Amino acid sequence: MGQSLDKLLASEKEESKLDQQRLNSLTKLVTNETDKIVLKALVDGQPATRMQLCERTGIPRTTIYDALTRLILKKVVIKYSNPNKTKGRPKVFYRVA
Repeated sequence: MGQSLDKLLASEKEESKLDQQRLNSLTKLVTNETDKIVLKALVDGQPATRMQLCERTGIPRTTIYDALTRLILKKVVIKYSNPNKTKGRPKVFYRVA
């Protein structure tokens, strides 16, 4: 049991290291500070909606929208939705490409 726990912790540590390397390489593509904050929030917890990003970062919704648009144009972030079978608009999610 202890050995498998050690393996699990080691794999989580390795995964965290990879995420940090990935974040570092992605932030080199991004020059705007707001975009960097939004990108970090997405890496920490993805997928996310605009409102979730607003809550995590404290940045206004319209500013989040502008940052996400820039990140999508740079092909750093992907926008998608899960079609629902009920009436109304489906939720739109964002994740790191």
